[in-house]
Amino acid sequence: MTPTIRSIFSGPARRAAFATALLSTAAGASAANAATITVGGACTFRNAVTSINGGANWGGCSHSGTYGSGDTVVVPLGTFNIYQSIDVKKTMTIHGLDKYNAILQATNAVSGYAIKVANPSIVVKIDNVTINGNGGATGVYVDGEGDTNLNDNNLELNYVVVAGWGDTGVRGEGARILVQHSLIYENAGTFGGGVSSVNVQNDNGTWTLGTFVSKNSAISFNTSYGYGGGIFSTGKMELRSILMQGNHAANQGGAIWVATSTSGTTCSVVRDSVNSAPSEFDEGSADQGYSIIASAVPCSLTGSIGSANTSPYCTANVSGCPNQ
Repeated sequence: MTPTIRSIFSGPARRAAFATALLSTAAGASAANAATITVGGACTFRNAVTSINGGANWGGCSHSGTYGSGDTVVVPLGTFNIYQSIDVKKTMTIHGLDKYNAILQATNAVSGYAIKVANPSIVVKIDNVTINGNGGATGVYVDGEGDTNLNDNNLELNYVVVAGWGDTGVRGEGARILVQHSLIYENAGTFGGGVSSVNVQNDNGTWTLGTFVSKNSAISFNTSYGYGGGIFSTGKMELRSILMQGNHAANQGGAIWVATSTSGTTCSVVRDSVNSAPSEFDEGSADQGYSIIASAVPCSLTGSIGSANTSPYCTANVSGCPNQ
């Protein structure tokens, strides 16, 4: 898999500064005095997460430090199977030792989703790891229904690869998701092949807006059987110095589809900083039009560039469309 991933950034369309920012590795560390569990042998990834969820060793796992808040699961170099869906119920960090070579691999037994952020009041941080799909299921699913703490993200991905999922790579329902220096590619789904970020109606009838922010990342070569090959969003979406290449939708919105189910939907695409690469849209296609973006709300693609997309490119309420 590694050569395929890296080849995405080797073409002339990708700016060197962007590739450098994405491919540089950030070190992760567990919180002081928190517990750390390393996956291996009888201590499967599921058993490690279960141990931290319950604050007690489970299924052959052992820990250093003290169980508390901000515990860490370490994924060493190698491939470690996920045999069934895993619910994360407690704030934790999932830290890999190399984003390409520390691999969580879903087996064919996994259905629905591989990893779920199941508590809307927690923060789950995942870094320096690959989360590989089995051709079905959702990679990472975040349930934000009923969340009352709107100051923290529910999920943060940093230097993470999410690939090969058949029911969307990353899916959030009323969730706040931050993706940085990561690659979401070769996934498929009906509403959002790479990412689906939608609002959710709570039991009391109110709505929780989904929020998706991506910085210095690539969401590429994803496919939607409906809308939004790369991203499907009904909430708040902010993309900063993003590469969207080779995404396809069977309906509209090859790279992005923005719809709305309640008030508050927003759409913004900008540089992350004055020295960052521009956001870039290349080789997008959509069978029913708008290969770059189809949006139900006004959207600005400030300073964005693009090439080899199919016409038409953007809906009329989108400003800054590369139109190429």
